[in-house]
Amino acid sequence: MQIVAIANQKGGVGKSTLAVHLAWLALEQARPVLLVDLDGQANSSRTFADEFTGLLASTLFTEKPGSITGSPQAISEQLSLIPADMAINDVEGLELESIERPAVHLRALTLAPETLVIIDTPPTLGRRLLSALIAADAVVSPVALNGYSIQGITDLQKTIQTVIRRFNPRLKNIGLLANMVNSRSATHTRMLAELREALGDKLLPVTLGHRVAISDAIDNGRPVWQHSRGESAQRAAQEMRGVCTAILEKLP
Repeated sequence: MQIVAIANQKGGVGKSTLAVHLAWLALEQARPVLLVDLDGQANSSRTFADEFTGLLASTLFTEKPGSITGSPQAISEQLSLIPADMAINDVEGLELESIERPAVHLRALTLAPETLVIIDTPPTLGRRLLSALIAADAVVSPVALNGYSIQGITDLQKTIQTVIRRFNPRLKNIGLLANMVNSRSATHTRMLAELREALGDKLLPVTLGHRVAISDAIDNGRPVWQHSRGESAQRAAQEMRGVCTAILEKLP
């Protein structure tokens, strides 16, 4: 089992979009996938299910180790889901020790050894994001090229290093993914160059453009590389598949 967290405390940077596309690519590679949604908006959950049953995300925090009941929701033979429920937002008020429970619960599940577990996190530096980092083998952080998003990079990187030092020394920081990049924007070009100079190999060499085809594909319940028509859509498909492939190849 490999666990990858998609993390950034800023909203609107494409965490759920990346999470569901990673799931789709892994499924195409014949890998079992468990998607864990810790974001109360439940966008990644709703991509795969209209109704939620089985083990719910809040239970990972509220139940003590060894006492959890229920199983992830089976979406297909190879895909299962632990969906975000209404109570998931309330876990931010739980005792601090709750942040270590999801790691224990997830690793206690009966899953095939080759299962890829993908954790979609909320846009906040709280207990849920910390718990995902504690549980994960690897973390990747989508970032949008705007001032407000980039200002949070330093805090996020410090948080990742703290988790590695105090809770999870096996955590691999895959790096930051520049998302929604407008290649025609001089501002984006400048900001991307500044990030590469400042972050070095912590910024992934692949990027994702800002393309409507991606959101359209998700609205239709499919990856952007399926049934893509038109030059922009085909470029979006090529970029997204390339990004997801690069991330999966970097998993420890």
